[in-house]
Amino acid sequence: MTVGREECMENNAELARLEQFVDKLLTKYHELKEEFHALQATLQERDTECAELKNRLDELSNERAVVGERVSGLIGRIEQWEAEQEGFGAENTDNQEQGGVQASLFEGDSESL
Repeated sequence: MTVGREECMENNAELARLEQFVDKLLTKYHELKEEFHALQATLQERDTECAELKNRLDELSNERAVVGERVSGLIGRIEQWEAEQEGFGAENTDNQEQGGVQASLFEGDSESL
């Protein structure tokens, strides 16, 4: 009967190793499953952040276009003013000899002092 007992003990040892192996597999499976869910949550957060950043980029791009249009308008107004000053300067050469347009702008101020 000792042979049967040895086989039984051998089988028990094999079953114990198999149980440990299965326990390790299940533990690793649950760890990987938790990690997977955590990664899914992180991915969702990153996708949301990416969408928000794209929206912000669109807003800034639109704002930049508006600012560009306003600056272009200001440049156009300055160019128009310069063109008007050139025409005005040709008519008033006496003012230019005495200090130009700026001098004529401040003539009234110097008289009041």
